[in-house]
Amino acid sequence: MDLKSWIKKNYWILLLIAIFLFSYWIRAFNIIPDRILSFDPTFQYRFTKYIADWGHIPLWDELTYYTGRLTNQEVSPLMLYATVFAHNILKNFNFSLLTTASYMSAIYGALLTIPAFFLIKRLAGEKAGLLGAFLIGTAPQILIRTFGSSYDTDQVALFFILLNLYLGLRFLQNKSIANFCWMTISLLASILAWGLSIYAFLIIVASSFLYLILQIFLIESENRRISKRLKKEFSKYKNELVSLIGIFTISTILGSLLKLNIIESILAIIGFATKPEKWIVNISIAELQPFNIFNLNGWMMATGRFITGDKLIDTILTITIISFTLIGLFYNYKKDNRRLSFLVTIFCLGIYTTFRGIRFTEFSSILFLIIIASGFGYLLKLLNKDKLLKGLALGIGILFAFSAMSMGIQYGQNLGPDQNQNWETAWEFLRTQTPEDSIVGTWWDPGHMIAALAERRDFADGAHCGTQCMYNINNRITDLGKIMATSSEQESLELIRKYKGTSSKVYWIASNDLISKYQWLQYFGTGCDATKDPSCQLYQLIPQQQALQNENSEIIVRIYSNIIIVNNGYVNIPIYTQNNEGFIFNNILLYDQSGKITSAQVPESQVAELNKGIAPIMTQLGITMSDKITPTTIWISKDMTYVVMIPDTLKNTIFTKMFFLEGQGLQNFKQVFRNEQVKIYEVIV
Repeated sequence: MDLKSWIKKNYWILLLIAIFLFSYWIRAFNIIPDRILSFDPTFQYRFTKYIADWGHIPLWDELTYYTGRLTNQEVSPLMLYATVFAHNILKNFNFSLLTTASYMSAIYGALLTIPAFFLIKRLAGEKAGLLGAFLIGTAPQILIRTFGSSYDTDQVALFFILLNLYLGLRFLQNKSIANFCWMTISLLASILAWGLSIYAFLIIVASSFLYLILQIFLIESENRRISKRLKKEFSKYKNELVSLIGIFTISTILGSLLKLNIIESILAIIGFATKPEKWIVNISIAELQPFNIFNLNGWMMATGRFITGDKLIDTILTITIISFTLIGLFYNYKKDNRRLSFLVTIFCLGIYTTFRGIRFTEFSSILFLIIIASGFGYLLKLLNKDKLLKGLALGIGILFAFSAMSMGIQYGQNLGPDQNQNWETAWEFLRTQTPEDSIVGTWWDPGHMIAALAERRDFADGAHCGTQCMYNINNRITDLGKIMATSSEQESLELIRKYKGTSSKVYWIASNDLISKYQWLQYFGTGCDATKDPSCQLYQLIPQQQALQNENSEIIVRIYSNIIIVNNGYVNIPIYTQNNEGFIFNNILLYDQSGKITSAQVPESQVAELNKGIAPIMTQLGITMSDKITPTTIWISKDMTYVVMIPDTLKNTIFTKMFFLEGQGLQNFKQVFRNEQVKIYEVIV
């Protein structure tokens, strides 16, 4: 066979390689050496480093809580060992383990395109497979979870979902011994890669049962009685059922030999699917908040978020996605019940998956894009005899791919590690200036970073630890919220002592990200629900939007939405504006020239004098000053990039005193480190 004939026959190989490389490229745009994304990626990196240093995963995690916990409950080893294997090669080129993890994240994400192609090719042909691989490789909703430096299990989870769906469908279509073995091996590998690996297998099982139902009701038969048709079809179906049970049984047995429990995976999925709020950590995670898939914006998000912002282009993309979806679902009606049952199953599971929150739209996007790309392939088959219409359909698919390419590049350029110098210096302080057996507390979010980057024990990190930790994650989150939301220092100290254990020192972090998260600290800590009870007031953080200068290039006015700070030549005066009327705050917290926080009380007797000094500037801004005072406390950040309005109900909380007042009013919290974002206290317990 000459080269031209080979390329004509195997063109898809070259295109698939190009799709893989492009998918990797957009994921590797903003990789920064020795930096990864915070939160869960740091958890994965910590155990990757342990493997690199010692050759295996530790049996006991000593840095999580003061008692530690078994690591096999939270760690999926396949990605970690694969990264260490890659590092053993790349370290010869001066790649650190952290940098290797970033690049491998991009590779793992790009690998999604391979099983995606083979799955969709099996459903609807090579052209559909290529489009599907490209869409899955570039979809923004998938990309934002699978880019370089996002070193987490999302990439391998999605890879094995696609691989298991492909091998599962191949087995259902052709029940050979080889396909049985491949499906079993893939399921076992996925157990090593992701704790909820049974997800894809359950889709295959559900598809199999739906196929039986379709065979009973959609296949024409001389037997009109349902009971006879059921008996006949089930007699043909029972071998398939036995085979699926066999795959599950063998995988379970082999998994148990590797100390991996597939039964726990099933229970975890069922538990989260039915009652995720059992673990209250799920309530406060923004990514788990529900959204409505049954409106246009929700649908577009669930199918990959192919949204450009251009009304015409987005309308065309929306019509294309909906059209391909409908064709994908209805093309096989009374033609191929196997493919129909598979597509209907993933469609239903895709919708239900979105009910668990925005976080899982990466999974729904995978499932819906399988249907959408298949619909494109079926459309080409429907129009096969009309070259003009087929060419038009092919052109629509190509335009869809080009739009996806543009969005992939745009999103890839804006993704990268989120760590900054303020947090890095805080971790360095804890790592180098505190005893090794110290325990560090804050809200649960930074728990993984405390363990991985500060290398110290943490109070909580959002992960679970069964019965080994004395207090489960619900207890810990409730107590963490109460420690900072209470106004009683003694109550905080008693709760901190509860978790101190054998640690020689206790340190506490108050950080500016908790200002916007305070709703959850207050809700879990005190039961005060700001979404329902107006008396449960919250901090209002307002960033600076504009700065105005005088002729000497000195900033004299800073605008923060409805708050304006005016410099009268001596001091910064914050003004609250409403309906073009300005009000001076009665209590102002700001930093003096020495960097010390001070509290300025403004009596009503001084309001007229202050108004007189700033009236010319305020008049130019269209604001008329009032002689009344707004009875609210305002805090101005040291760098003046944002302000925070503090309601009276929160003026005396431990968090207010730790972050806004720099420890003033606290007897047992000694500030030992500070920067603009992070304040660290040694707790005297």
